[in-house]
Amino acid sequence: MMKPDRLPVPQWRWLALVASAACAALAVLAATGAVAQTGGAPTRPLMKKYVGTPSSHEMLKEPQVRAQLEGMLGKQLPALMRNLDVRGDVDLIGGALAINGNANHKGGEEEAIVCISDFGPVPLVEAAIFSKGRVTIFAKAPQYEYLMLCVKDWVTQVNSGHRDRMTQPKNVQVVAKP
Repeated sequence: MMKPDRLPVPQWRWLALVASAACAALAVLAATGAVAQTGGAPTRPLMKKYVGTPSSHEMLKEPQVRAQLEGMLGKQLPALMRNLDVRGDVDLIGGALAINGNANHKGGEEEAIVCISDFGPVPLVEAAIFSKGRVTIFAKAPQYEYLMLCVKDWVTQVNSGHRDRMTQPKNVQVVAKP
């Protein structure tokens, strides 16, 4: 009788290995937001409906979005809407839907943004208003560092007078290949 070259791995070790791999896969999916709390299917209903469309007015009227805006902004909501009067299509910035704009003929002076993260069963809404040289942010996050990238990038642009988008920084080299 010949002995095998390898000793067979005990069955419990195989089960432990399979269980560890399954747990690791679930952890990765949960950490990346790929699995929502809706039976395992990814959900991004607002993103699917609005990203890249000019339907920002309709998105701001979505019940879960409107309720959060009203709750966070209160009497400031009309100022936000005024500062979003001139706006483009719904963008996707840092994984969040973004609606930004300015008051009519007030670009660089009166501006606003609404950012909506629709991972999970209830979208998370953050908003900011730039008025009279001051940025006011409305969010559930207790500190600036925890805000959505969408809001923080907008703050950077507003504070630079939007020059950061148009002027090449001294430490940036552009390599163009014809």
